[in-house]
Amino acid sequence: MSQMPVAWTIAGSDSGGGAGIQADIRTFHDFALHGASVVTCVTAQNTTALTDNHVIPATTVAAQLQALQDDLPPAAIKIGALGSNQNAAVVLDFLDALPGDNRPFVVWDPVRVASVGGTLGVLPDDTIGALVRHVDAVTPNAEELADTWNLDPKDPARAARLLRDRGAKRVYVTGGHGDTPGLDYWESPARSFSIRGDALPGQGAHGGGCGLSSALAAATVHEDEDSAPVLAHMYVHQGLRALAGGRGGPGAGRPPLRHLGWPGDIADLPRVVDAGKTAGPAFPPLSHPIGLYAVVDSADWVRRCVELGLDTVQLRVKDLPAPALRRAIEQSVVATAGSNTRLFVNDFWREAIDAGAYGVHLGQEDLTDADLPAIAGAGIRLGVSTHSYYEIARAHAVAPSYVAIGPIYATATKPMKFAPQGVPRLKRWVDLLGDRYPLTAIGGVDVERAPGVMATGVGSIAVVRAITESADPARAVADLRAAMQRGHARMH
Repeated sequence: MSQMPVAWTIAGSDSGGGAGIQADIRTFHDFALHGASVVTCVTAQNTTALTDNHVIPATTVAAQLQALQDDLPPAAIKIGALGSNQNAAVVLDFLDALPGDNRPFVVWDPVRVASVGGTLGVLPDDTIGALVRHVDAVTPNAEELADTWNLDPKDPARAARLLRDRGAKRVYVTGGHGDTPGLDYWESPARSFSIRGDALPGQGAHGGGCGLSSALAAATVHEDEDSAPVLAHMYVHQGLRALAGGRGGPGAGRPPLRHLGWPGDIADLPRVVDAGKTAGPAFPPLSHPIGLYAVVDSADWVRRCVELGLDTVQLRVKDLPAPALRRAIEQSVVATAGSNTRLFVNDFWREAIDAGAYGVHLGQEDLTDADLPAIAGAGIRLGVSTHSYYEIARAHAVAPSYVAIGPIYATATKPMKFAPQGVPRLKRWVDLLGDRYPLTAIGGVDVERAPGVMATGVGSIAVVRAITESADPARAVADLRAAMQRGHARMH
């Protein structure tokens, strides 16, 4: 976008600055969005209590909406406390009138009670039902599930499904973050998963729900739909962790959530687990750095990679009959035995276990179906392909031996669901994951691009065609190693 994207908050004003539109705009700023506001009520509150709540007339709410729509159309909207049924009706009419194309992503935080105590307005059931159907995502906490919908917060997956049955497009159920496991749950038409963060001491923060819902709305402007709830969790966890670490906020009561910018610390990265699944076992560490990594399609090329002194090689074969597949894997294991080249087998984990391969590499689809405990029990290392925050958090749940990131550049080797990551985004992944996992960058990396890729600190590059399609593979390996060294030197 040529201009800074705009996000709106339609919510109440918190005079103490910890929740409501004040918290939302700070969140939007942290996600590089221009925050605009439609004030629905003006509260007198601080960190200890809410003492007064003045509801803004519906005509004024409508005027604010029109003023913003005329000049600052939104990429995302967060809705919080509406104050009255009349205000809710104005907002519903506005949502009804939005065009179908380029429609903003709308998140509703169904807040009824301020976290410092005091009611923010109770809406009738038919209005609640209409809001659920009109927005793109709703973010209830445990109390709101019970009080607003009479749903059991102890079973968030079932509660989310029931809300979807009532017309909700997407549901983010927020769990505990203070002295309890930080367990959230996401349900959408595409997929359902739990979002499991590390438990933190304390009793949460004033404005934590506001921060979560506004972060979810903001994240959809920059990231894919599955990654937005992961980033929202990270954002709130980051602020809560700062409070738990002794960096408290102003006031004598419930501390306001800390707003600390785009989240980038692995301490805040949750473990995403598919609905009905459990987190996987940790896998053995690598015995040596990944280094220069070749992806090849035959046992003959595995042998050549051993002769060329490659650090790591992946056998990626498709559409072979079962006997030929087993032979290729067995021959590759024999070819790498006793060498300094480590073999990973793509996808076919059963055959890799039977043949005694060093490791298995799985894509996100294969991660769903593979028997991870069986792979870990065989002592085999695991590599996982990732392209987004959602996929990285999903890999984090199984604690692989290494993480592959890509495509860094456009590639013609296979159709790609994700656009090229680019070097700046790769640097973000390195900063997030590099202290925990060995990383390799894949996708369109060649001799010219390798120095810039390595300068991110990624530690390894994986190539599919740069060696196997070279007229002189030995020279290609030497040139790639030299380029990697130049990039490493540039990093320092």
